[in-house]
Amino acid sequence: MATAPGNLCRGSKRFRPRFLLALFSAILCTLPQGVTADTAQQRSDAVVRVVHSLLGYARWPTEPEVLRLCVDGSARYAARLSEGGTLATGRPVQARRIDLQDAGSTAGCDSVYLGAMTDARRKKISTELIGRPVLVITEEDFECEIGSMFCLHVLDGHVSFRVNLDAVARSGIHIHPGVLQLGRRRGPPS
Repeated sequence: MATAPGNLCRGSKRFRPRFLLALFSAILCTLPQGVTADTAQQRSDAVVRVVHSLLGYARWPTEPEVLRLCVDGSARYAARLSEGGTLATGRPVQARRIDLQDAGSTAGCDSVYLGAMTDARRKKISTELIGRPVLVITEEDFECEIGSMFCLHVLDGHVSFRVNLDAVARSGIHIHPGVLQLGRRRGPPS
């Protein structure tokens, strides 16, 4: 994969093609040029940049002033994601950890970040979210077929994702078409 120029690694504040370039850059530029992903902190930071970029490209039927991100406490990158932050659009992200074993743990969530789990558990959570505009991002769901909208793959400091178009269509959340195209492209086999 080619290295992107450093200036592409900066975000934009608009929902435009330039902002889409920022997401693509977040994927390609997850680490500064010449730096290898040999620490958990670097990988966590890369995941947060991509997750925040994906959230920045989503439009909910009723736009929340503060985006509420609920993070599965068992997810690999839960600690860093639970810190919250601010999207490139300026919208604040308020994050909280949830225990998916607790009934109703996803109540009040605009987005949910899930860790590794069985397909049966993923189906159960997907059923709980039916009819609600909740953006679902998952790690370690390489098939990306059950309920998740975006499925992250972290390898050597690069974060890529797949998109489940059916889940996106059922959610009621509008995702910028360019992001959907990025997620549909298949990278080299790993």
